[in-house]
Amino acid sequence: MKYVLLLSIFLIALPILAAQTPAAQHQAAAQERTETPPPMVVRYYDRGAKDARHAYKFELIKKILEATRPEFGDYTIIPFGEEPSAKRQALLITEGKILNLLWASPGTVIARADVITVPIDILRGLLGYRVCLINPANFPDSDKLQSLSQLQIAQGLNWADVEIYKHNDIHPKQAPTFEALFEMLAFKRYECLPLGADEVMYTWRDQKNKFPFLAVEPDVLIYYDYPIYLHISKQFPELAQRVEVGLKKLQRNGEFDRLFKQHHAADIAQLHLNQRKLFCLKSPYLPEQGQCEKPLTFPQ
Repeated sequence: MKYVLLLSIFLIALPILAAQTPAAQHQAAAQERTETPPPMVVRYYDRGAKDARHAYKFELIKKILEATRPEFGDYTIIPFGEEPSAKRQALLITEGKILNLLWASPGTVIARADVITVPIDILRGLLGYRVCLINPANFPDSDKLQSLSQLQIAQGLNWADVEIYKHNDIHPKQAPTFEALFEMLAFKRYECLPLGADEVMYTWRDQKNKFPFLAVEPDVLIYYDYPIYLHISKQFPELAQRVEVGLKKLQRNGEFDRLFKQHHAADIAQLHLNQRKLFCLKSPYLPEQGQCEKPLTFPQ
Protein backbone atom coordinates (compact mmCIF):
# COMPACT_ATOMS: atom_id res chain seq x y z
CA MET A 1 0.00 0.00 0.00
CA LYS A 2 2.86 2.31 0.86
CA TYR A 3 4.50 1.70 -2.53
CA VAL A 4 1.22 2.27 -4.35
CA LEU A 5 0.84 5.65 -2.64
CA LEU A 6 4.39 6.70 -3.57
CA LEU A 7 3.82 5.66 -7.18
CA SER A 8 0.60 7.72 -7.34
CA ILE A 9 2.37 10.81 -6.03
CA PHE A 10 5.17 10.35 -8.58
CA LEU A 11 2.70 10.04 -11.47
CA ILE A 12 0.89 13.21 -10.37
CA ALA A 13 4.14 15.17 -10.08
CA LEU A 14 5.59 13.93 -13.37
CA PRO A 15 3.83 16.51 -15.63
CA ILE A 16 4.90 19.32 -13.30
CA LEU A 17 8.51 18.19 -13.38
CA ALA A 18 8.39 17.87 -17.16
CA ALA A 19 7.04 21.41 -17.48
CA GLN A 20 10.03 22.71 -15.52
CA THR A 21 12.65 21.24 -17.88
CA PRO A 22 14.60 23.74 -20.08
CA ALA A 23 13.03 22.29 -23.23
CA ALA A 24 9.52 22.75 -21.87
CA GLN A 25 10.26 26.28 -20.69
CA HIS A 26 11.65 27.22 -24.12
CA GLN A 27 8.57 25.79 -25.84
CA ALA A 28 6.25 27.76 -23.52
CA ALA A 29 8.18 30.98 -24.12
CA ALA A 30 8.07 30.48 -27.88
CA GLN A 31 4.33 29.91 -27.74
CA GLU A 32 3.89 33.09 -25.68
CA ARG A 33 5.86 35.10 -28.23
CA THR A 34 3.70 33.90 -31.11
CA GLU A 35 0.41 34.74 -29.41
CA THR A 36 -1.26 37.86 -30.84
CA PRO A 37 -1.23 40.70 -28.26
CA PRO A 38 -4.56 42.35 -27.51
CA PRO A 39 -5.41 45.48 -29.55
CA MET A 40 -4.13 48.77 -28.17
CA VAL A 41 -7.09 50.71 -26.77
CA VAL A 42 -7.44 54.36 -27.81
CA ARG A 43 -10.03 56.59 -26.14
CA TYR A 44 -10.90 60.17 -27.12
CA TYR A 45 -14.13 62.14 -27.10
CA ASP A 46 -16.21 61.89 -30.26
CA ARG A 47 -19.92 62.72 -30.27
CA GLY A 48 -20.42 61.65 -33.86
CA ALA A 49 -22.21 64.21 -36.05
CA LYS A 50 -21.93 66.88 -33.34
CA ASP A 51 -18.13 66.70 -33.56
CA ALA A 52 -17.81 66.52 -37.33
CA ARG A 53 -15.80 69.76 -37.21
CA HIS A 54 -13.00 67.64 -35.72
CA ALA A 55 -12.97 65.28 -38.72
CA TYR A 56 -9.38 66.19 -39.60
CA LYS A 57 -8.13 65.32 -36.11
CA PHE A 58 -10.04 62.03 -36.06
CA GLU A 59 -8.69 61.04 -39.48
CA LEU A 60 -5.13 62.04 -38.53
CA ILE A 61 -5.26 59.89 -35.39
CA LYS A 62 -6.50 56.89 -37.38
CA LYS A 63 -3.75 57.37 -39.97
CA ILE A 64 -1.18 57.50 -37.15
CA LEU A 65 -2.51 54.23 -35.75
CA GLU A 66 -2.65 52.55 -39.17
CA ALA A 67 0.88 53.67 -40.06
CA THR A 68 2.24 52.03 -36.91
CA ARG A 69 0.59 48.60 -37.21
CA PRO A 70 3.92 46.92 -38.12
CA GLU A 71 5.58 48.20 -34.92
CA PHE A 72 2.68 48.20 -32.46
CA GLY A 73 0.02 45.85 -33.82
CA ASP A 74 -3.75 46.19 -33.90
CA TYR A 75 -5.80 48.85 -32.13
CA THR A 76 -9.38 49.60 -31.17
CA ILE A 77 -10.95 53.04 -30.76
CA ILE A 78 -13.52 53.50 -28.00
CA PRO A 79 -15.03 56.99 -28.39
CA PHE A 80 -16.43 58.92 -25.45
CA GLY A 81 -19.81 60.35 -26.43
CA GLU A 82 -19.58 63.55 -24.41
CA GLU A 83 -17.55 66.76 -24.60
CA PRO A 84 -16.55 67.45 -20.99
CA SER A 85 -15.19 70.78 -19.84
CA ALA A 86 -11.43 71.23 -20.14
CA LYS A 87 -10.99 70.64 -16.39
CA ARG A 88 -13.00 67.43 -16.59
CA GLN A 89 -10.99 66.28 -19.62
CA ALA A 90 -7.77 66.88 -17.68
CA LEU A 91 -9.02 64.71 -14.83
CA LEU A 92 -10.22 61.94 -17.16
CA ILE A 93 -7.00 61.76 -19.15
CA THR A 94 -4.96 61.69 -15.94
CA GLU A 95 -6.96 58.66 -14.84
CA GLY A 96 -6.79 57.17 -18.34
CA LYS A 97 -9.92 55.01 -18.00
CA ILE A 98 -12.39 57.02 -20.10
CA LEU A 99 -9.99 59.22 -22.11
CA ASN A 100 -6.35 58.52 -22.90
CA LEU A 101 -5.77 60.80 -25.91
CA LEU A 102 -6.64 64.50 -26.30
CA TRP A 103 -5.50 67.55 -28.25
CA ALA A 104 -4.78 70.88 -26.57
CA SER A 105 -2.46 73.87 -26.58
CA PRO A 106 0.57 73.91 -24.25
CA GLY A 107 0.01 75.58 -20.91
CA THR A 108 -3.71 74.81 -20.82
CA VAL A 109 -5.26 72.68 -18.08
CA ILE A 110 -5.25 69.58 -20.32
CA ALA A 111 -1.58 70.03 -21.21
CA ARG A 112 -0.78 70.40 -17.51
CA ALA A 113 -2.48 67.11 -16.64
CA ASP A 114 -0.54 63.88 -16.08
CA VAL A 115 0.17 63.42 -19.79
CA ILE A 116 2.91 62.70 -22.30
CA THR A 117 2.99 65.41 -24.97
CA VAL A 118 4.00 64.95 -28.61
CA PRO A 119 5.22 68.49 -29.42
CA ILE A 120 4.23 68.65 -33.10
CA ASP A 121 1.54 71.20 -34.01
CA ILE A 122 -1.02 69.06 -35.81
CA LEU A 123 -2.74 72.19 -37.18
CA ARG A 124 0.43 74.03 -38.27
CA GLY A 125 -0.61 77.18 -36.38
CA LEU A 126 -4.00 77.39 -38.07
CA LEU A 127 -6.08 77.27 -34.89
CA GLY A 128 -4.56 80.57 -33.73
CA TYR A 129 -6.11 82.40 -36.69
CA ARG A 130 -9.62 83.32 -35.57
CA VAL A 131 -12.46 84.46 -37.82
CA CYS A 132 -15.83 85.67 -36.56
CA LEU A 133 -19.15 83.99 -37.19
CA ILE A 134 -21.67 86.80 -36.92
CA ASN A 135 -25.26 87.91 -37.11
CA PRO A 136 -24.99 90.79 -39.64
CA ALA A 137 -27.98 92.47 -37.99
CA ASN A 138 -25.87 93.52 -35.01
CA PHE A 139 -22.25 93.44 -36.17
CA PRO A 140 -20.61 96.90 -36.09
CA ASP A 141 -18.76 98.57 -38.96
CA SER A 142 -15.40 96.79 -39.12
CA ASP A 143 -13.72 99.94 -40.52
CA LYS A 144 -14.41 101.67 -37.20
CA LEU A 145 -12.99 98.87 -35.04
CA GLN A 146 -9.83 100.04 -33.32
CA SER A 147 -9.75 97.44 -30.54
CA LEU A 148 -11.31 94.07 -29.84
CA SER A 149 -12.71 95.54 -26.64
CA GLN A 150 -15.26 97.23 -28.92
CA LEU A 151 -16.65 93.78 -29.82
CA GLN A 152 -18.82 91.60 -27.62
CA ILE A 153 -17.26 88.16 -28.06
CA ALA A 154 -18.58 84.73 -27.03
CA GLN A 155 -16.93 81.39 -26.33
CA GLY A 156 -17.96 77.98 -25.06
CA LEU A 157 -18.06 77.45 -21.31
CA ASN A 158 -14.54 77.14 -19.90
CA TRP A 159 -12.86 76.95 -23.31
CA ALA A 160 -9.13 77.46 -22.86
CA ASP A 161 -9.36 80.50 -25.15
CA VAL A 162 -11.43 82.35 -22.55
CA GLU A 163 -8.30 82.94 -20.47
CA ILE A 164 -6.52 84.38 -23.49
CA TYR A 165 -9.25 86.96 -24.01
CA LYS A 166 -9.36 87.79 -20.30
CA HIS A 167 -5.57 88.22 -20.32
CA ASN A 168 -6.13 90.94 -22.94
CA ASP A 169 -8.90 92.62 -20.92
CA ILE A 170 -11.68 91.12 -23.04
CA HIS A 171 -14.40 89.24 -21.19
CA PRO A 172 -16.35 86.87 -23.46
CA LYS A 173 -19.85 85.69 -22.79
CA GLN A 174 -19.91 81.92 -22.33
CA ALA A 175 -22.45 79.36 -23.50
CA PRO A 176 -22.89 75.97 -21.80
CA THR A 177 -22.63 74.05 -25.11
CA PHE A 178 -21.30 74.66 -28.61
CA GLU A 179 -24.82 74.48 -29.98
CA ALA A 180 -26.09 77.13 -27.53
CA LEU A 181 -23.67 79.68 -28.97
CA PHE A 182 -25.78 79.94 -32.13
CA GLU A 183 -29.01 80.35 -30.19
CA MET A 184 -27.40 83.25 -28.34
CA LEU A 185 -26.21 84.80 -31.61
CA ALA A 186 -29.73 84.52 -33.03
CA PHE A 187 -30.95 86.65 -30.11
CA LYS A 188 -28.07 89.14 -30.65
CA ARG A 189 -26.62 88.50 -27.21
CA TYR A 190 -23.10 89.01 -28.60
CA GLU A 191 -21.47 90.13 -31.85
CA CYS A 192 -18.62 87.73 -32.72
CA LEU A 193 -17.99 84.03 -32.27
CA PRO A 194 -14.27 83.66 -33.10
CA LEU A 195 -13.47 80.19 -34.39
CA GLY A 196 -10.24 78.77 -35.73
CA ALA A 197 -9.59 79.03 -39.45
CA ASP A 198 -9.56 75.24 -39.46
CA GLU A 199 -13.24 75.00 -38.46
CA VAL A 200 -15.05 78.27 -39.11
CA MET A 201 -16.12 77.53 -42.71
CA TYR A 202 -17.25 74.01 -41.86
CA THR A 203 -19.25 75.32 -38.89
CA TRP A 204 -20.89 78.00 -41.04
CA ARG A 205 -21.93 75.41 -43.63
CA ASP A 206 -23.13 73.04 -40.93
CA GLN A 207 -25.28 75.62 -39.09
CA LYS A 208 -26.48 77.75 -42.03
CA ASN A 209 -29.74 75.87 -42.63
CA LYS A 210 -30.75 76.08 -38.99
CA PHE A 211 -29.62 79.69 -38.60
CA PRO A 212 -30.05 81.39 -42.02
CA PHE A 213 -28.75 84.73 -40.71
CA LEU A 214 -25.32 83.25 -39.95
CA ALA A 215 -22.38 84.78 -41.85
CA VAL A 216 -18.60 84.63 -41.94
CA GLU A 217 -17.29 88.13 -41.18
CA PRO A 218 -15.02 89.15 -44.12
CA ASP A 219 -12.64 91.78 -42.72
CA VAL A 220 -11.45 91.01 -39.17
CA LEU A 221 -8.76 88.53 -38.10
CA ILE A 222 -7.93 87.73 -34.48
CA TYR A 223 -4.62 85.99 -33.87
CA TYR A 224 -2.92 84.41 -30.89
CA ASP A 225 -0.18 81.82 -30.72
CA TYR A 226 -2.11 78.59 -30.20
CA PRO A 227 -0.30 75.41 -31.29
CA ILE A 228 -2.21 72.16 -30.86
CA TYR A 229 -0.40 69.05 -29.66
CA LEU A 230 -1.59 65.52 -29.00
CA HIS A 231 -1.45 64.55 -25.33
CA ILE A 232 -1.53 60.95 -24.08
CA SER A 233 -2.24 59.74 -20.55
CA LYS A 234 0.90 58.69 -18.69
CA GLN A 235 -0.95 55.47 -17.92
CA PHE A 236 -0.37 54.55 -21.61
CA PRO A 237 3.31 55.19 -22.44
CA GLU A 238 3.26 52.71 -25.34
CA LEU A 239 0.40 54.64 -26.95
CA ALA A 240 2.41 57.85 -26.56
CA GLN A 241 5.36 56.21 -28.27
CA ARG A 242 3.09 54.96 -31.04
CA VAL A 243 1.58 58.40 -31.65
CA GLU A 244 5.00 60.05 -31.89
CA VAL A 245 6.39 57.36 -34.21
CA GLY A 246 3.29 57.49 -36.42
CA LEU A 247 3.10 61.28 -36.65
CA LYS A 248 6.77 61.54 -37.64
CA LYS A 249 6.29 58.77 -40.19
CA LEU A 250 3.38 60.68 -41.77
CA GLN A 251 5.51 63.83 -41.89
CA ARG A 252 8.33 61.99 -43.65
CA ASN A 253 6.17 60.31 -46.28
CA GLY A 254 4.17 63.48 -47.04
CA GLU A 255 0.83 62.08 -45.85
CA PHE A 256 0.58 64.68 -43.06
CA ASP A 257 0.78 67.59 -45.54
CA ARG A 258 -1.62 65.87 -47.96
CA LEU A 259 -4.21 65.33 -45.25
CA PHE A 260 -3.86 68.89 -43.94
CA LYS A 261 -4.40 70.38 -47.41
CA GLN A 262 -7.26 68.01 -48.17
CA HIS A 263 -9.18 69.26 -45.15
CA HIS A 264 -8.14 72.92 -45.04
CA ALA A 265 -6.69 74.34 -48.28
CA ALA A 266 -9.99 75.29 -49.92
CA ASP A 267 -11.38 76.97 -46.79
CA ILE A 268 -8.13 78.85 -46.12
CA ALA A 269 -8.24 80.23 -49.67
CA GLN A 270 -11.81 81.48 -49.12
CA LEU A 271 -10.92 83.27 -45.89
CA HIS A 272 -8.23 85.58 -47.40
CA LEU A 273 -6.46 85.73 -44.04
CA ASN A 274 -3.63 87.98 -45.21
CA GLN A 275 -6.07 90.70 -46.37
CA ARG A 276 -7.89 91.18 -43.05
CA LYS A 277 -7.54 93.78 -40.31
CA LEU A 278 -5.38 92.03 -37.72
CA PHE A 279 -5.85 92.09 -33.95
CA CYS A 280 -3.12 90.17 -32.12
CA LEU A 281 -3.63 88.91 -28.57
CA LYS A 282 -1.02 87.66 -26.13
CA SER A 283 -1.49 84.26 -24.58
CA PRO A 284 -0.99 83.70 -20.84
CA TYR A 285 -0.10 80.09 -21.62
CA LEU A 286 3.15 81.00 -23.38
CA PRO A 287 6.20 83.15 -22.55
CA GLU A 288 5.42 86.84 -22.94
CA GLN A 289 8.53 87.68 -24.94
CA GLY A 290 8.11 87.62 -28.70
CA GLN A 291 4.33 87.45 -28.81
CA CYS A 292 2.69 89.79 -31.36
CA GLU A 293 6.11 90.96 -32.52
CA LYS A 294 6.97 88.81 -35.52
CA PRO A 295 5.27 88.88 -38.96
CA LEU A 296 2.67 86.16 -39.40
CA THR A 297 3.13 83.28 -41.80
CA PHE A 298 -0.24 82.25 -43.10
CA PRO A 299 -0.78 78.48 -43.49
CA GLN A 300 -1.75 77.21 -46.91
